[in-house]
Amino acid sequence: MQHQLRDSISVSNENLRTETSKKIDQERQESWVHNILKRFGGKTIYVYDKLYLTRYYLLGDGSGKSFEIYVHHMYATDSFRWLHNHPWRWFFSFVFSGSYIQDTYDRNTNKFGKQHIRWFNVFRGLNRYHSIRELPRGSAWTLVLAPPKLKDYNWGYWNDETNEHVEDNVIGHESARIEIFGNKQLKD
Repeated sequence: MQHQLRDSISVSNENLRTETSKKIDQERQESWVHNILKRFGGKTIYVYDKLYLTRYYLLGDGSGKSFEIYVHHMYATDSFRWLHNHPWRWFFSFVFSGSYIQDTYDRNTNKFGKQHIRWFNVFRGLNRYHSIRELPRGSAWTLVLAPPKLKDYNWGYWNDETNEHVEDNVIGHESARIEIFGNKQLKD
């Protein structure tokens, strides 16, 4: 009986040590990645004082005047806001750690959907909206490639109640706080 209890405690401690080791290894890896990527400059966004997203600018400054390449580290979902679009005809998102589940809406076809993005996402059209609703592994890292922004086009949100596009500059962002890091002068 004591032998079984000792084995049970040993297995329990082993599992605890394994989970703790995994968490520490993940934090070290993310810290290592962050320490390299922060040299490119970027910003961290907090919503309601909770960590939401870190964007590292590998190419570009957020102005959208040329192609831009970002690394996103998503810490939280878009549960606090409506579906949103982007000011590009298309963009690519490559997932290199984690995954995300997004709700989608296509204004041209009036269709809603849900997608689990594990590796690659091609987002096409100004009339497409999306919102990150789940991060199954707690966070996700993505590499985003975006062409120059379209002139005279403001990104924004899809209002479910009025079925209208609402430009981003119309909505208040009192709940958001941004911390910029690095030497790059950001434009967005």
